[in-house]
Amino acid sequence: MAKQAKRQSKNTKKREPDFDIALSFAGEDRKYVEEVADTLKKMGFRIFYDKYETVTLWGKDLYLHLRKVYYDQSRYTVIFISKHYRKKLWANHELESAQARAFRENSEYILPVRFDQTEIPGILETTGYIDLGAIAPDQLAQLIKQKIGPVERKEVFPEVPDRLFEKLKIGKRFKRKREQIEMLAYGFFSHMKLMTVLERKILATAIARTCPCGPPDNVHLNVDLLSRYTSISPAELKSLFSRLDCLGIRTSVHTEEGHEDGSLSSSEEVITIIYDPRSELFVGNATFVMLAILDCLYDLNCENCAMRAIELLDFSFLSTLSSNPEH
Repeated sequence: MAKQAKRQSKNTKKREPDFDIALSFAGEDRKYVEEVADTLKKMGFRIFYDKYETVTLWGKDLYLHLRKVYYDQSRYTVIFISKHYRKKLWANHELESAQARAFRENSEYILPVRFDQTEIPGILETTGYIDLGAIAPDQLAQLIKQKIGPVERKEVFPEVPDRLFEKLKIGKRFKRKREQIEMLAYGFFSHMKLMTVLERKILATAIARTCPCGPPDNVHLNVDLLSRYTSISPAELKSLFSRLDCLGIRTSVHTEEGHEDGSLSSSEEVITIIYDPRSELFVGNATFVMLAILDCLYDLNCENCAMRAIELLDFSFLSTLSSNPEH
């Protein structure tokens, strides 16, 4: 009996939805809806929008597949109500599936938005909705973002890392410089994808705890101190960082005399870290970009949330469009 109860407990455990938001609409309203979908996608959300799912939908039993999407696989469904929507068989099938989910959970699962005042069976007049008469697609996307709230996003790099440009004080007129910075930032993101989660966290900890006289040229700190922060022995830390050399993380360890401010006692081992991607498009020290990325992260997150973002490789914090300032 105990085993059976345990098995049932596992089966009833709430699964993580495949999509943050599903969009249900009539084809005649596609132009508006597509702009909303594109903006939400740039924000890093997982969107069910038919054009994004062309290959997935190919060959599927659409009746069954769409029922799963709107009943079981999305965090919210936005219903774009219009005179066209009421007449569409597929739209009504999607709505019925979403309504069954809302009934099952007794929750705010369906988010209605209106192009007009067409009555839709099952959508009560008392249900709160957004009137699209004076709402642009990007504004609706922002409202949806607020409704969804913070979600964990994996391996996200924003289309325009404007917060990074702002951090480095690079204005819009410096187009070539922005392109270079974006290339370096994406390179760092790509290198972190090749690291283990532990390696990412150790590197992030070293950057966060750097001696203040290192930036922007380098990150450096006492090896024993980093060992205490990470619970990893000095020998293991040195070995770990040596393995990151192929990913542009260049390190050296040397003995340094103590600083007058007491931040180092005499004759202690210090690890120095720089980011030097050595790409065909950039040769030199790019540590300032690595530091600016982590500054953007800590501007919006506490230490625990920052480490979670590093673990997931969620770089959405580099963009005002995709970041969640409420973290």
